[in-house]
Amino acid sequence: MLDVMSKCLEKSVADYTEMRHHRRESLTIVIKDGKVDALNNGALEGVCVRALVSKSWGFASTTMLDRKNMEKALKDATSLAKSSKPAKKREVNLAEVKSCKDNYITPMKKDPRKADKEELVRLVVDTDAQVRSFSKKIASDNISFSVVDDDLAFLSSGGARISQRIVRCFGSVMVTAREKGNIATTYETIGAQSGLEVLKETPLNEVGKTATERADKLVSAEVAPGGAFPVVLANKIVGLLAHEAVGHCAEADLVYGGSFLADKIGKRVASDIVTLIDDGRYPRGLGTMMYDDEGVPTEKTVIIDKGICRSFLHSRETAYDFGVKPTGNARAWDFEYDPIIRMRNTYIEPGDLSIEELVEGIKEGYFLKGGLGGQADFTGEFMFGTQEAVRIKNGKLGESFRGVTICGNAFEVLKKVDAIGKDLVWRSGMCGKEQVNYVGIGGASLRTELLLGGSR
Repeated sequence: MLDVMSKCLEKSVADYTEMRHHRRESLTIVIKDGKVDALNNGALEGVCVRALVSKSWGFASTTMLDRKNMEKALKDATSLAKSSKPAKKREVNLAEVKSCKDNYITPMKKDPRKADKEELVRLVVDTDAQVRSFSKKIASDNISFSVVDDDLAFLSSGGARISQRIVRCFGSVMVTAREKGNIATTYETIGAQSGLEVLKETPLNEVGKTATERADKLVSAEVAPGGAFPVVLANKIVGLLAHEAVGHCAEADLVYGGSFLADKIGKRVASDIVTLIDDGRYPRGLGTMMYDDEGVPTEKTVIIDKGICRSFLHSRETAYDFGVKPTGNARAWDFEYDPIIRMRNTYIEPGDLSIEELVEGIKEGYFLKGGLGGQADFTGEFMFGTQEAVRIKNGKLGESFRGVTICGNAFEVLKKVDAIGKDLVWRSGMCGKEQVNYVGIGGASLRTELLLGGSR
């Protein structure tokens, strides 16, 4: 495919041209309440062209993988670039990068292409049966496991020639318990950029057991009182905060729109013990790539360094505008999309404290566990659901409460962080900015203050 694309690229008359080939093989198994909700095993494949003419982009794609249709896509992208120039509000200039020639394959011990698909289906079915049989309180469940196997090829008129095979294996368990009109929902995930060895490292049935036990316990718990409290945020909630409420503010295309961090380079935005990173090469990260979809090498980008805002996340275009080097954050969902700025693996660096040491500094507050969904905007304002709030009294953990929401401004919350744990964990994520994409979300438990609201 690289050779065919290379021949097509010779026909380019644009100022600069990129071609991407993408083949995605995927397996998705979803069992809901004892029934098969989804069982998909298939592939998609195509080639796209992005052409730059007179500082204006044109984009076209095709699923017809012969040379004739690829050359037509090249011609269409070039024509669109020419015709779109009058409507462009900003000229496109690209930061210089070295043209790389390389090949990368996800390190793995158990290649999914050699897997017994029926065995994977049985694993999900058995986990569902285990969850539903736990107690009469379990009203509903949703168990899923997916394998996404991407073959990517990138060529540019600048001389880049890159191939990557990126394999992601991930799953989730959602459990809802109901008792006397009360409802409690819990959610746990597994996942990594790896082969199927992830299922041995973190068995899906163990994840199901964790979620089920929590739902069964919390459905009879009281709702936590609302108000401002000192809290320990568990690691998985910290990861959600890092991605949703902080990371998006550092994406340079949103900085254009006036995100909270737009004028904060070199300024304090968090406690001096907070360092927040977006890493394109974190080992086994769900968002890890050696090269982004512009052929730029990825890197470890420090967004906040000991409380000070140091960097944004860039494509080649925004890097030129900001006068910095690209960070390798331009990513596309598949060949039908052009690359946009996306996070990769975003996390707050861990400290060296245990949960007990984080808790002992609180006279009256809560230990918040189990992140759910929520919303955030590029001002840093957020509202997230959590699964469980454990009361802290005089430095000791007490009873559990359910139905807790947290809200506030993420940067105000980070400014109040006075201790960080050593329990860094990762969860798999799917970010929905304009076009979906896989991301890694990480963090360690930390101590801060924020607003709690009980909800039924």
